[in-house]
Amino acid sequence: MPNAKDEFRSQWQEPSDIFSVLLILGGDVIQTALVALTGGIITPVAFSFGWVAYAISALLSSFGENKLIRCGPEIAILAINLQSGYSRPNQSWLLARLLKTYEFWMAKEVKETIDAPPPLRDEEGAIHEVRNIALCVAVYRWSKKRKPGHPAYDWVWWSGLITTVVQLGISVIPFGIQSGNWGVFLITACGSLLAYASGALPQWRQEKWHARTLRVNKTIGLTRGNGSRHVVVVLGENGDLDLEDLAAAWPMEFWSTRVYTLLLAICWLVLLVASTGIKTGTWYLLAVGGLGMLQNLVVAGAPRYPASMGTPIELAKMPDGDRQPEIPAIFAEEKVMWTLMEFEKRFEGHGKRLVSEFFPGDLMAWEEQWWASTDPAERKKLLGQAKRKYFAKRK
Repeated sequence: MPNAKDEFRSQWQEPSDIFSVLLILGGDVIQTALVALTGGIITPVAFSFGWVAYAISALLSSFGENKLIRCGPEIAILAINLQSGYSRPNQSWLLARLLKTYEFWMAKEVKETIDAPPPLRDEEGAIHEVRNIALCVAVYRWSKKRKPGHPAYDWVWWSGLITTVVQLGISVIPFGIQSGNWGVFLITACGSLLAYASGALPQWRQEKWHARTLRVNKTIGLTRGNGSRHVVVVLGENGDLDLEDLAAAWPMEFWSTRVYTLLLAICWLVLLVASTGIKTGTWYLLAVGGLGMLQNLVVAGAPRYPASMGTPIELAKMPDGDRQPEIPAIFAEEKVMWTLMEFEKRFEGHGKRLVSEFFPGDLMAWEEQWWASTDPAERKKLLGQAKRKYFAKRK
């Protein structure tokens, strides 16, 4: 009769049934990784632990909500139409991830402005040190080099293909050292095939970028709301993606998805049962799953540039009076109200739409006068006086 010592030794030499148990854990990581990478024909999310759990939950979601993207926005943001003033709570995972990772992908000029604010020169020629940026409004426009909904391939995307190749390489090792044991390779190859098939469903692309294209110009501001430090303004033109529409995240109706998810769930369950029959070479199977899980975790959390997320936007330029060349459209001041006013001076009517969001209460008398005025000279005088008064008091 084997004792506990022998059982422990046997388990550590050839772990049994561990892989099949791990296959039903970690489905949420798979879901997030798929949402992050889907968009093209190939979605390289590697085979790993958790795929069976994901397949069952995807089947339930497809027959219930008929949705593949079940994870909600990671942060709460607002999509504000800066022409109509209409504000919409965002429901799109993509827009939330875009703003959540803004510190990573923000334009170099924006980062330099925040980290080392340029000194402020007033009308009298005095130079004042800007110690901190209270609010930064950066204006972006859609790139002409790439269409929305067609992600660029970056290292996150390539990591899936590389991981799959390495996994297949690990799975063939038992061929040589365990007298032609092909079980590990079969499970790895079939698991990788099912993983790539799960990410290739047509609904992924439609659901992720489900929005109309613009027929008229529209400017949308993305922000976390009052108290946040950034507003990302996107200038939309004819043919660009309507971000206001995207923020609504309207549901899709793909009956074929129900059939596909049912077939995939059955295949994953068959793979689960088959994996329980692996009695030798299980350490190689665990290495394959562990490597895949590491790739899934990286993909699910890695920040990426807008072009890699299928939202290719770039910092807009604007004329600097009579001087050339154009300057970046960045508005960053030591006071939130000053930023909104400077933004309003360049983009008439747009800054005013943000006032109620950042200042829901009563405004000061000079601020009321500034926003009520249509005279550029009067506005310049009022704002200049406010800045000089502030810096004089700060000294």
